[in-house]
Amino acid sequence: MLLRLRLWVADRPGALGQVTRELGACGADIVQVSVLSREQGRALDEITVFLPEEHRRPALEAALRSLAGVSVAGVRPSGEVPGAFPDLDLLGRIAADPRAAVTLLADALPRILAADWALVLGAEHGAAVVARSWGAPADLALPDLPPQASSLTVGSAHYASAPVGPSGLRVLVCRAGEPSFHRFEVLRLTRLAEVTAAVAGSRLLPKPARTR
Repeated sequence: MLLRLRLWVADRPGALGQVTRELGACGADIVQVSVLSREQGRALDEITVFLPEEHRRPALEAALRSLAGVSVAGVRPSGEVPGAFPDLDLLGRIAADPRAAVTLLADALPRILAADWALVLGAEHGAAVVARSWGAPADLALPDLPPQASSLTVGSAHYASAPVGPSGLRVLVCRAGEPSFHRFEVLRLTRLAEVTAAVAGSRLLPKPARTR
């Protein structure tokens, strides 16, 4: 299984090395490392690993939490295969079928952002759901969403949202547990929503029914 690890690590030489050694000892193969931010002498690293046996996951998490100078911000399964360019794949599918853009966007975002589900919301009729991903709840009390792209937390649920260009639509993604959405993830969501609207153009929204 692929896991996406988000770790705060002391920003000093050798600090990441102890993490990689522990991952190797737990049988995990590192496939990708990204540095999300640096602040106050710490680096926020996102490491994607392949763990051959799922039952080893609790031991891996426990080993990481025991390391001095390391704080585990979150561990989640990842559906994004490193090097597969899922953003480009999504935009290519939208270009091929612009009228399905909102459905394609909702379906792809949970895998791209390691989220649990996604919705596309309309501006009319009390933010009605226009499209939903697999696993999105049928009945949901939506959080209050600011007009700009943002992230927020309500209880144990973490949300990120962004407008879909000037269409009046908004996309909303949710994680039921840690970690919260990083600002780079909100930026990635924003860019995907903007480009989706640009590629689909006037075909993004269904045409209104004709009246006699």
